[in-house]
Amino acid sequence: MISPLQRVPLRTLASFLEAVASHPHADEAVIASFAGGLSRTTAKRALPTLAALGLIERESGGRFVCHASGVRRGIPQAEANLIIRRALQGFRPFEALCEGVALGETEQEAIRRTGILLDADEGTLRLLIGWGEDLGIFHRSGRSLCLAAEVSPSPAAEFDAIKSEDVESEARARLYNAARLGRDANNFLDETDRALLAEATLKYRLDPPLAVEKSGQALEDYLREVAGNKGFVVDAKSCNGAGQLGALLVSKGLIHSHLNQFVQAIATARNTTAHRKDKKTMQPWEITPHGAFWAVTGALVVIRSVHDFIYGGKQRL
Repeated sequence: MISPLQRVPLRTLASFLEAVASHPHADEAVIASFAGGLSRTTAKRALPTLAALGLIERESGGRFVCHASGVRRGIPQAEANLIIRRALQGFRPFEALCEGVALGETEQEAIRRTGILLDADEGTLRLLIGWGEDLGIFHRSGRSLCLAAEVSPSPAAEFDAIKSEDVESEARARLYNAARLGRDANNFLDETDRALLAEATLKYRLDPPLAVEKSGQALEDYLREVAGNKGFVVDAKSCNGAGQLGALLVSKGLIHSHLNQFVQAIATARNTTAHRKDKKTMQPWEITPHGAFWAVTGALVVIRSVHDFIYGGKQRL
């Protein structure tokens, strides 16, 4: 179950965020006073909400401290909204709602599926949608809930490529990846690996070796989680890299040998970035944007294919 969120206006959240950043304190009433003379009751709603979004934290000694960068005394509301917006876009339940809308689900269907995936109640998810509308992430077109143009990925075609507009922001990169991974596989990944894949998608042109490394790391992490999920934690601990993990899953009858060959291809690509010089030629590999594009999209395809095979009984590439 996700952490409880309270229905608090964005302006109030911003006031408490500024108060915590400027005057860290353990007493909710004191923070409320710094937030503009607001009540302790309001503090009891706003502070846990900011904590759930990862913007503040209550230390072991009881003091509330700010974790968001850029918050300062007298921060304009527009800047505070951007900070809250970034936090919201990285908040898994909100991100899952965006994924559903990006995949063409209706508002109610996105709420239903997100609720099932994350054990979230409908009231909380509707609260998130309301904040998303206030922050300009969502908008209404008639009765339909839509993503704002700046975060909405290009319509997914069956054989499309990553376009420049898909990687303008991390939010778009995440939605691009989510559309290709599918709801179940994307939700199986943890935040660390979704972030790795987003960075790989964002950087495949600017830093091809980094993109190959990040996507390979995400694939390795995913396979290790699968092995543990299926009861092979000890075996997985002895494996180094996606290649060995793929071989383990084949040996345990969890994946098809063809899928393992796809895993080996991505693992090999990642290995080319691990050493300045190749052991056989004593020359470094040049990683081109085209090669990085292949590695990133390949990792997305392999993760989805393995997930479909193991958890959905589908033999699909």
